[in-house]
Amino acid sequence: MINIALLEFKDTTENHLLTNQQALFQLKPPSGRFIHREKQHNSMIIQLSPILLNQAACNLFIYGFPGTGKTAITLDIISKLEKEADKRKVPLRAIYINCEENKTDATILSSILKILSPDKKIPRIGWNRAKLIDEFKEYLSSRWTNLIIVLDEIDHTLKHSGDDILYMLSRVNDFVRSRVTTIIISNDVNVAHYIKPRVTSSFGRNKIIFTPYNAEELYKIMQDRISYCFKPNVIGQGLLEKIAATETTKRGDAREALKLLYYCAVVAIEQKLNCIPMSIFEEALDRVESEAYSTIVGALPLHQKILFLAILENNKKVIPTHDIYKDYINNCQKCKYKPLTDRMVRNFLIYFREMGLIYADVGWSKTLKKKSKQITLIMPEEIKQNCLKRLVEALQ
Repeated sequence: MINIALLEFKDTTENHLLTNQQALFQLKPPSGRFIHREKQHNSMIIQLSPILLNQAACNLFIYGFPGTGKTAITLDIISKLEKEADKRKVPLRAIYINCEENKTDATILSSILKILSPDKKIPRIGWNRAKLIDEFKEYLSSRWTNLIIVLDEIDHTLKHSGDDILYMLSRVNDFVRSRVTTIIISNDVNVAHYIKPRVTSSFGRNKIIFTPYNAEELYKIMQDRISYCFKPNVIGQGLLEKIAATETTKRGDAREALKLLYYCAVVAIEQKLNCIPMSIFEEALDRVESEAYSTIVGALPLHQKILFLAILENNKKVIPTHDIYKDYINNCQKCKYKPLTDRMVRNFLIYFREMGLIYADVGWSKTLKKKSKQITLIMPEEIKQNCLKRLVEALQ
């Protein structure tokens, strides 16, 4: 790794390659253009346009991998719809709820009610689900309006509390004066597995899928932003193409591509360069990957932290799962926590594999004299040590 030069503030203010960091990461592109999302844009316009005629609009089900523009385009179109409704004097209210922060029916409904009736005291906890639904219906029956509710990252609620909230919202128009349109957004492409047929009949008809970006699309997205974020002609030849190709092999995530471009700029600034050459790409990529692993590991629940620590502390290249469970129990005893069941630990290992923390395969166990699942770490040694240190500190 190249030694990092000591910076002064003048190094970043007088010769700053990155002129507008905020423009690089803001949800809506500075140009206002959502590149290669025209099809999804037009579908949403068509589906929501009946609202401007005071007619009921269909519920929408939007899903795709992270960083593919789902939330940004949804909020942009709703903003345009609000402006058009105001011109036409069509009553319209829009509410955005992030379900990662509001996982239960009760917290979702209380958050909606607080936005609709800011002067009314709505407790976040205390009212049961039936009381909250009655208050919600009473509000919608006491006036005439069009209400759009956006439930982002709905997979958190579906996995935590089921689909009752969606069932209620899909039927609420039968009981109130106002009209409610619900838009659900999910990063989990398998989210439909958590929705019962009774709800699918309402939300499954109008699906809008955001596919991962390919290399050409990621290149154009970065090209569209750099004039707002960097000094002219500082991006090294081939760098954007390299970033786009690298991210395409992962998830086709525009946010991750822009993050990698940002870290390329950071490395160049630290080395006091007057441009961002291709030569710093690998170091920037290492930093992005290290940050990604650290973020995931740091956010793990307690017992998953203890389990992953057991995996990190095992020096075998290929680790049998029965070894991992033994080490997990030992770590629980050290931390003075009651171990979870073997079945629960196996579920955690499946989650680790889905998150890209480990590789799991079935192989022959000499100890057990039979086939068993075996675990391999797939992170570089330096990142492994950083994660190890972070877990040890978190569990002390």
